Amino acid sequence: MVKMNKRRILIFFIVLAVFFVPLRADKLTTVDRKEYEGKMVAFKYSTIYFNVYKFGKIYQTRRFPMYEIWKIEFNNPRDGLESSFEMESPYKKLRRGKHSKKVTLGANEKWVDTGITLKMGHEILFSASGSIFIDKDTQVYQNGESTLNWNNKKPLPNQPTGAIIARVGKRGEPFYVGDDKAPFQISQKGDLFIGINDFDFSDNSGQFTVTIYY
Repeated sequence: MVKMNKRRILIFFIVLAVFFVPLRADKLTTVDRKEYEGKMVAFKYSTIYFNVYKFGKIYQTRRFPMYEIWKIEFNNPRDGLESSFEMESPYKKLRRGKHSKKVTLGANEKWVDTGITLKMGHEILFSASGSIFIDKDTQVYQNGESTLNWNNKKPLPNQPTGAIIARVGKRGEPFYVGDDKAPFQISQKGDLFIGINDFDFSDNSGQFTVTIYY
């Protein structure tokens, strides 16, 4: 009887120890510097799926669009996952040897002339930071609104409101930039303009800082 009680007590403490041992956590930091501890579980359609921990255990699974994420620090990089800084390294190689220019893009400016003249076949890259308000209550980052609202008054009706866009020449076709850091191959010559994918600029505020590598 005493032996049985000792066994039960031992099992109880083993279960208790397992329950309270905290899971090893990654740390996700958003662009507004909020921090979440947990585990990155998936990456789909430019969205990070992250198990948020509370008291060392899984509390909820949250979705973070890429444009909301500043960095992810992985608990064990040897598992094959890369930190945000390591993910930047391929783009640094692509930018190497190129000229660069930093341009301020105000939220209330439809188009801004970057002062860069491009040739056909030119390869350019963008890197953007900052956030804007597309009305007094709605803050967005480089990719614009997370919910797509189609409006044919926008330069790109089928792309998110508030996203960074660009065009070559005053009559060139606009193209989506967002937070895309990959190279863009230019199919025509002309001056490069960057803009905001919006139709009503009267209630906009804030600014993006866009660095162009060309």
